[in-house]
Amino acid sequence: MRTTATNVILACSLVFFSVQVDTSRRNARANSFPTAQRVAPEERSALADLFKATGGEHWKKKDGWLGTPGTECSWYGVECFDAGGESSGITGLELYANDLEGQIPPSFAHLSHLKSLNVYGNHLSGTLPDSLIERWLAGHLAVIAEPALLTDVSEIDYRFDPSALLCGQQELILRSNSQATSFTTKCRNATPRDRVTYCEVKEGHIYSEFPRLSWLIEKSGYFALEPSYSTSVTDGAFEFTRVIKAGKAHEIEDYAEAGPFALWTVHRSIEGVATSLSWESVKRLPKCPSWDSLKNSPTP
Repeated sequence: MRTTATNVILACSLVFFSVQVDTSRRNARANSFPTAQRVAPEERSALADLFKATGGEHWKKKDGWLGTPGTECSWYGVECFDAGGESSGITGLELYANDLEGQIPPSFAHLSHLKSLNVYGNHLSGTLPDSLIERWLAGHLAVIAEPALLTDVSEIDYRFDPSALLCGQQELILRSNSQATSFTTKCRNATPRDRVTYCEVKEGHIYSEFPRLSWLIEKSGYFALEPSYSTSVTDGAFEFTRVIKAGKAHEIEDYAEAGPFALWTVHRSIEGVATSLSWESVKRLPKCPSWDSLKNSPTP
């Protein structure tokens, strides 16, 4: 009986010891995981440059930043993948509304493993490095940021004018500050012979669609197109576009879809984006503003 009891006690002790050792090893790995992930020197340098260029000392949260080499993956907002051993790469950066101010430095492009970036709600200027924008366009990088960080197009205006109709004229203004406004001339139709019109004004916001639409316009070759296209047909519709890029406006007038396919693609893309917007307010004006009066005008 003593031998059996002794064996049971010994077995239990071994199991307990084994559990203790296994738990200790797991805890050791968990505690050392952040500091064991060493990123490449150029990635650490890119993070340090970001900190210095965007007023890191005044960020809301900056826990761990600029700590000793090997601690980068424990810095506030930094996400890494473990490539085994002591190597790793920075895959995510979450700095939403963290009081960043200034421009993203060119060296930020050295974060070649980056998969997600959230810098929305800060006070940043300029655009992201070109290589990161290309990765975003290719779908390899998820970016949450103000449109102005992804494109230097500041405004996209579009007007559709069915010249043979009393009503139906539409104008759309999209801005990189996320404002969207549309003007539509409508018929009152109080009686069968009523020819009184009014202007329906809708206001809302545009977010992720703006930079994507801007890049579609740019990659279509829009800025190399002629300022006017027309054909000898009657009762055709006029389409006008005005895109402001880097402070310079490029305007095109197209009558009866006489322009090239690239221009048609731009027109239909703008219309498509307009249908997906969520309009937040609607009001009436006696008359819609003219196309020229809307140039560089503030959103009403």
